[in-house]
Amino acid sequence: MFARMSELGCIVLGSFFLGVACTSVPDVGNTVDVDTSVLTSKPAESDDQQEGAGEDIEADWAGDIRRKPIPIPYDFGETLAWIRNNLFGPSTKHRELSEFIPQSIELNQITQVTSLGFFGDLMQLEGRKLQFADDLKLFFADADYLIGNFEGAISSTKGGLMASLHTEEILEALKGLSAPERIVLTNANNHGCDFGWAEFNKSYELQKKHGFLVIGRKDEPSILLDGHINVASVTQWSNQPCTYLAEFTDIDKAHDPTAFNVLSPHWGYEMQMYPGPEQIKEGQNLLSNWDMIIGHHTHAPQVITAYEIDESKQLLAYSLGDFCTYLKIDNYRHGIVVKAQVGPDSNGNWRVGKVEWRCSKIDQVDRKTTRVRLADHCELFESPDSAY
Repeated sequence: MFARMSELGCIVLGSFFLGVACTSVPDVGNTVDVDTSVLTSKPAESDDQQEGAGEDIEADWAGDIRRKPIPIPYDFGETLAWIRNNLFGPSTKHRELSEFIPQSIELNQITQVTSLGFFGDLMQLEGRKLQFADDLKLFFADADYLIGNFEGAISSTKGGLMASLHTEEILEALKGLSAPERIVLTNANNHGCDFGWAEFNKSYELQKKHGFLVIGRKDEPSILLDGHINVASVTQWSNQPCTYLAEFTDIDKAHDPTAFNVLSPHWGYEMQMYPGPEQIKEGQNLLSNWDMIIGHHTHAPQVITAYEIDESKQLLAYSLGDFCTYLKIDNYRHGIVVKAQVGPDSNGNWRVGKVEWRCSKIDQVDRKTTRVRLADHCELFESPDSAY
């Protein structure tokens, strides 16, 4: 905790004395004007997708913008709330605005079934070995695909303040959950720009070389699974000025009008347990075009609920919290894992069918090992019943 407080203290001082920390990233749906004349490091062109798109890309978005010394995406008021929530939170504000669905529920009746599994933020492990408990493996065993948020980059450089640095070992560990060709890793998040364009793209392509399905780069905001299920990755936030991540302004490009559309947004505010009224409204508006939304970013699990849109009950998990981290601070060691069956109903319209979710917990087994398991309830909520 003292290390975390020291880190936050440095950020606060830097914010006041440098005056650079409180550059805001636009709210959901707004656009960003970027001066591409300051972009650097543009490799040669390639139009290939999942297999082999890569290091040879020439596009106005494929490069770096002048970086900030203090990597915070929020404006001044949001930064103060972020500091408060990290030190004294997580916040339970707005808990009266939304409620959990049961841990097992059938939202709509469907015929044929594809099972999708979801987990939250894959945070840096600081050299720790990542293990998955048998109960977690069993929960995901019947999922046809797993989808999770890859927060940061695999890099040989250290990056700057608060950079989320991974090693290649995390990819090997993930193969213990499912075959890599059945795991979608979303890369559009606030830590995607921690190491700059070249290191991000190397990490992005390395995930592909290991066989994972990778999305979130500007030219690859989504992927079509089994010809029917479109999964999209976009971010509301970036810790550094950035043009190569898929953003909320790319949502229309990421949507497939012929498919069942799953949106995986990096949104909301860190260390908040419940979405605020603006995010709830935004989520409901998005569900008019997207069939299911499973979000992340908050590092604390948020409510998983459902809304009735056009006679269909649609799933919205605002944030699944952390799936793994090296941090020993208890607030950062909670998450939610989800399974959702999707398929056509009796009229041929694709819907969400049965949904199951469980709390997950990150255990620091010893100095070298982190293990993820299922938990009976999430201790961050006021009572066990409030998370069921």
